[in-house]
Amino acid sequence: MSRVVGAVTIGQTPRHDVIPEIQAVLGAEISIVQSGALDPFTLEEVRALAPGTTGHTLVTRMRDGTEVKLGKDFLVPRVQECIHELQNRADLILLLCTGSFPRMESKRPVLYPEHVLYNTVRSIEPQRLGVLTPTSEQVALQCERWHKIVNEVVVEVVSPYGELEELGSATARLSRAGADLVVMDCIGYTQVMKEIVREHTRKPVLLASSLLAHLAAEFLS
Repeated sequence: MSRVVGAVTIGQTPRHDVIPEIQAVLGAEISIVQSGALDPFTLEEVRALAPGTTGHTLVTRMRDGTEVKLGKDFLVPRVQECIHELQNRADLILLLCTGSFPRMESKRPVLYPEHVLYNTVRSIEPQRLGVLTPTSEQVALQCERWHKIVNEVVVEVVSPYGELEELGSATARLSRAGADLVVMDCIGYTQVMKEIVREHTRKPVLLASSLLAHLAAEFLS
């Protein structure tokens, strides 16, 4: 019997940037169905809902690739709606966001990239961790989060939805800072971006979407 994975993005579907890479790991015999927290909204409506200067800001993209920022409090109930929509169609649900989310109500298991990434780094125990994050509003939170398990943390800001040249500059700074492991802490970063980071740092690089996909494949095997 064919297995089905549900993929919930905090942005809009389809996620042409991420889903093909996850599909390549899962294999053609596993189907992926998608649901997006922002699917019912226009870009103008989303921008009107943008968070202020306080609270937990999350970064995602619209269907056409446009980057948007929203508060987690707005997104949580809409992510829950997406999970409810998919739970009767999928064997496993993937949350396509590395942000911190509460445990969602679901009839099916849900994989949270935040936990996958965090526990992988904890098992490696790097001396100095380099973190890539999409927006400056997340820097303080990233430092607090990763300092719980790593003594030295260096954070650089670069959007996964911007120019690749910016990614090269940010990772070069991580390299000069002496990071011995780099975490790409957003589901929007891609395999192509990972190769750029590896080229600039010459260090191991953890890509959230790849870790999530491999765990899903293991779960379903």
